[in-house]
Amino acid sequence: MNRSRIIYEAPRVAARPGETVVTSTCGHNCGGRCAVNAHVRDGQIVKISTDPRRWTADYKSAGREPIDYVNSRLIVMWGWSPADGTFGTGTLQHLKRARQHGVRVVCVDPRVTRSSRQLADEHFFIRPSTDAAALIAMAYVITSRGLQDQSYLDRHVLGFDEAHLPPGAPRGASYRAYLMGEADGVRKTPQWAEAITGMPAGTIERLAVEFATLKPAALHCGYAPGRTIHGEQFHRAAYALAAMTGNVGIPGGNSGTSNGATGRCGIRMLPAGTNPTGARVASSMLADLLDRGRAGGYPADIKMVYSVAGDLFNQAPNVGRIVAAAQRLEFMVVHDNFLTPTARYADIVLPATTFWERNDVHTPWAGAGHYAIFMKQAIAPIGECRNDFDICAELARRLGIEGYSDRTEEEWLRELTRDAIDDFDAFRDQGLARLPAPDDAVAFAREIRDPEHYPFSTPSGKIEIYSMTLAARPDPYGLGAIPPIPTWIDDAIDPRYPLRLVTPKSRARTHSIHGNQPVLARADTDDVWINVADAAARGIVDGQTARVFNGRGVTHLPARVTDRIAPGVVSIKEGAWYTPDASGADTRGCANVLTPDRASPAGAAPFNSCFVDVAPAIP
Repeated sequence: MNRSRIIYEAPRVAARPGETVVTSTCGHNCGGRCAVNAHVRDGQIVKISTDPRRWTADYKSAGREPIDYVNSRLIVMWGWSPADGTFGTGTLQHLKRARQHGVRVVCVDPRVTRSSRQLADEHFFIRPSTDAAALIAMAYVITSRGLQDQSYLDRHVLGFDEAHLPPGAPRGASYRAYLMGEADGVRKTPQWAEAITGMPAGTIERLAVEFATLKPAALHCGYAPGRTIHGEQFHRAAYALAAMTGNVGIPGGNSGTSNGATGRCGIRMLPAGTNPTGARVASSMLADLLDRGRAGGYPADIKMVYSVAGDLFNQAPNVGRIVAAAQRLEFMVVHDNFLTPTARYADIVLPATTFWERNDVHTPWAGAGHYAIFMKQAIAPIGECRNDFDICAELARRLGIEGYSDRTEEEWLRELTRDAIDDFDAFRDQGLARLPAPDDAVAFAREIRDPEHYPFSTPSGKIEIYSMTLAARPDPYGLGAIPPIPTWIDDAIDPRYPLRLVTPKSRARTHSIHGNQPVLARADTDDVWINVADAAARGIVDGQTARVFNGRGVTHLPARVTDRIAPGVVSIKEGAWYTPDASGADTRGCANVLTPDRASPAGAAPFNSCFVDVAPAIP
């Protein structure tokens, strides 16, 4: 059990009726790993597409192994709290070990999290949904002082300055030009960012200098700042900052993600079928899709919902609108273990097995580790419960769908692990396979060490601060244009609701899983955090039942008055089960009755771009 290899299958290039696809080598500096596909109709090229011809990046493998934390001199935890939401086995313990070895830790977050309390030398408050502006201002400080790693940028990065833009890019399109205000007349100074973020200009400047000079430095970004209306700009600004300082692909550095470097260790997932419609809708737009359908520009009016392994009506934004629209559905089926908020609205609930009642294979969360666990079935399925896959296979049989599955459960597990596990029988019996550690504990070390033979999986083969893909196709999902460089894009403030809502994880559940377990709920009480000054202005005292509301809905839950949250910000842990009273008001703290059903241009759900107000609940 010591084999691990990744197989990459080049994507098939689809031709429309009447088209022929002609493939030739690309013109990029990519070591021959791309192919250009010309779609030809009636002798004319109607579309050009580029397909990679090499394994690119395994999901969630762009960060580093936790064993590397100790090699940093500085770790900046930006919107990331593994003490509240676990990011792989032992993540918090490895961070504590790094702290014990003298690694400086700084946290940037609207809340003083459990991670910040346990680890941070300093904590900096920031307004939710403004994180990109702070990172951009840090990049300005580094650039204006000449602290960037220019030799690293020259060799590995596209688009930082005018000398390293791709052919055809307009003059003034570089990141440096944007930072210095050459593109829009606005210099992205710390003072500029202070007005947006609430972070003092001096703090931004000091943190920028420290990050550029205390090398290796690791920027670890959580998902929350990206779950905003322009959240892709936060992540792109983070990657740019890591690249500017030469911290990508080196021991002790990081690319700006909070995940691991290992991926799934060669263990595959069940193959996905082909969507015959070719249509996709961002999950955060579910409420709008159900409500408006074709009238809203969607491909169809939704008449049936078939929900498996999810709690759509609780975890998608704008729950009230979803529930109202669902009343018009003709039919709804749910697979689940419990009568969840979503299952309550189903016509048929099919009881699914829990992990105790089936066999499966588990790999570490977030690609942070190199082992696999055989999850051996402990009990026979209870009552009429069936495995989700078995339900679908039987449904396919009754519908006359041929070839849906030709394997048993064990045969599938053997197939999906064959590229990583030599002796499946021993793996099943022992329950654990330790797989080879990666050659490097930090993602992209190979690309930085030998860029000629191992280019990045981008059109240029480099880290692209200037994205050639976005420059060629700025609106990839029809949700709005994305600039080719990281850019601050403001979002309108709703003056009716002056408080910004964030929705962090609860330690009592995983999203909404275990939201019906009162014993677990004691571990992390559902409440609304509100700053001392904001509470005083509204006549709210600690422990009092509060009413949190906006134009989309209202929820009631106890107030926690604290100085551990920034002024102007409130916090409700996500995942509490939607439980409306007779008036339709939620009674258990379901944050998604308040969140907007919009999507960022890259398809992110803007859970943390949400404005509310809080008042004492009326008895």
